[in-house]
Amino acid sequence: MKDPKILAGGAVLLAALFMFYIKPNYVDAKDPAVYSQAQIVSAPRPTLTLEERVLNLSAPATSPKYVKLVIALEFADPQHHWVTLKGDALAAKNASFAAELEPESHRIWDVITRVVGSKTIEEVSTSEGREALKQDLVAALNDEIITEKVEDVFFVTFITQ
Repeated sequence: MKDPKILAGGAVLLAALFMFYIKPNYVDAKDPAVYSQAQIVSAPRPTLTLEERVLNLSAPATSPKYVKLVIALEFADPQHHWVTLKGDALAAKNASFAAELEPESHRIWDVITRVVGSKTIEEVSTSEGREALKQDLVAALNDEIITEKVEDVFFVTFITQ
């Protein structure tokens, strides 16, 4: 006959296995959220709003030109973590996202400075020129940032002089 201590130990191990592995992963497992295409399209995205900067535009040294801007970068959300967020929860998630990207801020600003500095005031004075600048920024940022994908650039402030 088997020793009762061994049987009791085995029963405790099986109970622990059930409580800590099987039950949470299989019995109580929640179905993954399913979002409609409309929800995904209209959902907010991870957004990083950069501080205000004054950057040089391409111009002769005798007549320098500047742009004062505030840029918001909108990133891809392939796992749809932002779909249901609103208000304070959205602000907190974006603050957390900004903290994660902080080590990349010098690279982000280098790209922005390089791309914006290559443009003349005539190129960025029209809405078409600003749209082209946005596309150039998206392409250059995605070449530089490996961990995230920039989907769009928004000019919160854009003043030339």
